[in-house]
Amino acid sequence: MKSRVSQQNHHNEIVWTNELMDELRRSECLCLNCQFMPIQNCIFSKKLFNLCKDFNLALAVTRCPDWQGEDGST
Repeated sequence: MKSRVSQQNHHNEIVWTNELMDELRRSECLCLNCQFMPIQNCIFSKKLFNLCKDFNLALAVTRCPDWQGEDGST
């Protein structure tokens, strides 16, 4: 791995975290940058959010058939 991995406390649980990817996820994840947010508006992000919540995971979505930018662009 090229980036640093450390243990951190997220949601009252110690988990392994890829620090670089955690930072990139916030700015580059399609779900977090889609006009369909909040997650209730998208079947994909709703399922992924529940998976992440249940297992204390963080995912960055890099491919989506329904993504739309803030201005409605695809």
